[in-house]
Amino acid sequence: MSKTLIRILSLVLAAAVLLGGWYWLRRDEPSGEPADEGAAAPAPPPSASDALPVDGVVVRPRPLQEQITVNGSTLAPREVMVSSEVSGLIQDILFKEGSYVQKGAPLVQLDIEELEAQRKRLEVEKRLTAGIAERFRGLYEKEGVSLQDYENAQAEAEQAVANLELVEVQIEKRTIRAPFSGRLGLKMVSEGSYIAPGTPIVPLVSINPIQLEFAVPEKYAAALRMGKTVYFETEATDAPRKATITARDPSIDTDTRTLRFKAEAPNPNGRLLPGTFAKVNVILQSFDEALMIPTQAVIPELGGKKVFLARRGTAHAVPVETGIRREKTVQVVDGVVPGDTVITTGMLQLREGAPIRIGRLDKG
Repeated sequence: MSKTLIRILSLVLAAAVLLGGWYWLRRDEPSGEPADEGAAAPAPPPSASDALPVDGVVVRPRPLQEQITVNGSTLAPREVMVSSEVSGLIQDILFKEGSYVQKGAPLVQLDIEELEAQRKRLEVEKRLTAGIAERFRGLYEKEGVSLQDYENAQAEAEQAVANLELVEVQIEKRTIRAPFSGRLGLKMVSEGSYIAPGTPIVPLVSINPIQLEFAVPEKYAAALRMGKTVYFETEATDAPRKATITARDPSIDTDTRTLRFKAEAPNPNGRLLPGTFAKVNVILQSFDEALMIPTQAVIPELGGKKVFLARRGTAHAVPVETGIRREKTVQVVDGVVPGDTVITTGMLQLREGAPIRIGRLDKG
């Protein structure tokens, strides 16, 4: 074959290749005809791989209490140092240290020998003056004596009665008695001691019921009222005990901004002693059906807070109002209802209407 023929065939082949490439390029270009404006191509639905994996919790009602814990101490409702009103020599000690005594029980007997002698003398004087007054009354009725003589005899008889009563009171005061029921402490005197008025003899403490004193910050003071129950624990108790509020201070302490309260608790076995440190648990308010969600689910925003709820595979933001806060949960008082699924993870990636895929779902 000649070289001229070979060149002609090569040119023809190259032209065919170029023509074919031009045809295929022109096939993908628009035809130039107007498109149908009413027909829009539907967007493809998001695939499962596009959904954001999140965790959630189903909101369930549960009991909730708002409470605070404050420090307190136990007190004796009545406590006194038993002493004598009069001076005298201790003749006998009638109590046992640490024992429980009833009101009016004799504790100490002072010497009354001299007073007993005076009482005997005054008893004789009383009988004598009473007889004289009686005779003068009969004479006066018969006009045998004057009215003045009769009145003098009557006055002497009445004075003898008064003197006898005074000595009997003095004798009674020399028997020192318990002013109320309670437990005695350690004695501070011995038999044969001479005591003056006010000399300490033995402490007496009433411990049933026991009193509890505590103070709460002023912002919680309005939640406490007379008759409200509080709970307290001490080193001597193996479980919380109940106490009923019985009194409070009339004003807030300006130094500590607290209000002091007193409560009473039964103490029949005397196990709780006055002066014991106590932890007092004060319940401010209670809810039977509170809605609690994890704290990380609440997103602060300008003017309020919001959470994302899972609905039909998408996330929806709803504004909420919160209440009592715990370490890991917070109460929602408005915005969600029982049965809602609150999203708890992926908060930074969530947007309104974003597709989601629930992984772990807690039941509240």
